[in-house]
Order: sequence, then structure tokens, then C-alpha cells
Amino acid sequence: MNSTNGRYGLADRAAATHPEHARWSRESAVAFVIDAVESTGAATRNDFDIERIVSTAHELADDWDLQTLTPDTFWRIAAGCIKY
Repeated sequence: MNSTNGRYGLADRAAATHPEHARWSRESAVAFVIDAVESTGAATRNDFDIERIVSTAHELADDWDLQTLTPDTFWRIAAGCIKY
């Protein structure tokens, strides 16, 4: 997990990494998820089913802007999508 409290840890990182995403799309959601899972350096996109994370998070958030999810919710989704 990141060291930022609250829901803005992932959102702040995404905004700094991808400021060009004024509108969110599936592609920007994929980029957001990849940035999040690779952010600590402990894992890579190949360790996760990125498409499944994006689809599940999109369904839960009802939006492509996955920043609306709390970090706990996001990481619960990601933990369920680890490739073994």
C-alpha cells in the first residue's frame, strides 16, 4: 500500500503521472491500474490480470475514473486478480 492516507493516494499519483487524462476512458483506466500495481516496484503488470481489475473496478465505480474508489477497495480488487 502507499503511505498516503485516504482515497487520494492513488488519485494524486495518477494525476501526476497522467495529467493529460481530462476525460477518463478504458485506456486511461488501464494506465491508472498499471501505474498503481507497479508503483511500489514490488510487482509488474504481468503479475496481475489487468483487464479483470479494470473491468471489476469499472463495474464497482460505475465510471472509468477509478480514482473514485478508495485505495482499500482498489487493492482488494487487485489482490483477487493476482496471477499464480
